[in-house]
Amino acid sequence: MTLPVKIAYLESALEDGCQVGGVTLTHHSLGDLSLPTGQLVASDPFVCPEQEAFTQSLLPGTYPVTLSIAQIDDDQRLAFAILRVEAGAPVTWEMLTVGEQDPDELSEDEFFGYPVDAGTGCFMDRSVGKSLTAAMDADNDFCDTLFVEMEKTYRNTWSWLNHPLGAANLIAFSTGYGDGRYATYAGLDVAGKIVVIVTDFGAVTFV
Repeated sequence: MTLPVKIAYLESALEDGCQVGGVTLTHHSLGDLSLPTGQLVASDPFVCPEQEAFTQSLLPGTYPVTLSIAQIDDDQRLAFAILRVEAGAPVTWEMLTVGEQDPDELSEDEFFGYPVDAGTGCFMDRSVGKSLTAAMDADNDFCDTLFVEMEKTYRNTWSWLNHPLGAANLIAFSTGYGDGRYATYAGLDVAGKIVVIVTDFGAVTFV
C-alpha cells in the first residue's frame, strides 16, 4: 500500500517537541477512550454521529488519546490526534478504511478520510455513535451543550471534549484549519499488530 504522506511525517506525530516544517509539535493528553466493542470510529460527531467503524478493529479496552498541537508563529493548530493502542514504535503504516474501501484503488496522492463540516473530529466506540444519535434526537440542544463544554477547554484556535456517553465516552477535538476530509492511519509493529492510530489534520508541511 502506497501512502499519500511520508512515514517520517506520521512518526513526527508521536514525538513530543518534534520540529516539523519550521513548527514545533507539542503533546496534550485528553485522557482515556473507552472502546467496549473494540470498533473504533473517527468522524465529525455533530454531523455524522453514526459513521461506520474502521474495518480494522481493536481489542475492547481503554486507550489513551493525545493531541499533537502545532505552534505556527503566534498561532496554534491541532495537527494530529493520536490513539495509543500498545507501547512500542511502529515499523510499518497503513491507512484505515471503512466498508468496501480499497486503498489499492487510490492514486498516489489520494486518501480515504472522514468529512468534517462542524470543525470537529472525534474518536469513539461505534456504540457511542448510537448513544449520541439518541441524545440528539431526545434533546435538540444536546449539540449546543457539547459545544459549550468544548469552549471550556479553548486554547487559541483549538479545543477538546472528553464526555461520558452511554457505556463509554466521546473524545472530540478541533480539526486543524477546520472543515475538510481527514485520513486516519495505523502504525503496526513487527508482528503486524496495531500499536498506534493517528488522524492527520494537514496542519503542517513536511519536506
